[in-house]
Amino acid sequence: MVMMVPSGDRANQLINKFVVSLTTGRILGYVTDINVEVEGTKFYFILKMKIVENLGKGQGVFTNETKVRIEPTDIVNVGPDVIVLGDGKVPPLREIERLYQLQSEYEEVMSQLREKEALLKSLKEENAQLRRQLDEAQREIRRCEVMKEDFEHLKEQLIRQEGQLEMAREYIKLLEGLRHDIDQMKDLLEKLVGEILENTVRGVIDEELNARGLKKTGLL
Repeated sequence: MVMMVPSGDRANQLINKFVVSLTTGRILGYVTDINVEVEGTKFYFILKMKIVENLGKGQGVFTNETKVRIEPTDIVNVGPDVIVLGDGKVPPLREIERLYQLQSEYEEVMSQLREKEALLKSLKEENAQLRRQLDEAQREIRRCEVMKEDFEHLKEQLIRQEGQLEMAREYIKLLEGLRHDIDQMKDLLEKLVGEILENTVRGVIDEELNARGLKKTGLL
């Protein structure tokens, strides 16, 4: 189904302008009127143009009229004097600008991504360093725990040794008391032995004197 409809505001923007083909580099004509043609869900611009002859030689004149049907996507850009067509091979200027914008956004995202990667690398290095410090701290903690266990063991040994030392002191005191008693018993024993020995000697002498008919010694 083909239907011709009056041109709208968008179509009116195309009137009284030169039409240039970007793919061929030629001026196709000068638009004098425009209609819109609808086929199903698509619509086209029907450009009524005057052909321009010898424009490149400075002797441009308008000759015969012609009609050209274009799709809206064929239009690359619409300026104040010229309509630029890409014949479906060149994207519209908005799309080109959008591509530049997307490229700029892409480059910005890539720059941010590189910064994030650098930050991530730095964080990984910092994390590795912190892990090494943590491992060293854990080893130090284990050494301290071993030293603490050794200290508790030595403390227990010291307590036992202090108890043994106290017992030794009491034993020494006991031995000193016994030594004193032994010294006293020794003195007494020596005294007794001395007396017994003296009495024995006297007895032997008295017996010898008696046997000889002598008087007893005056030692008694």
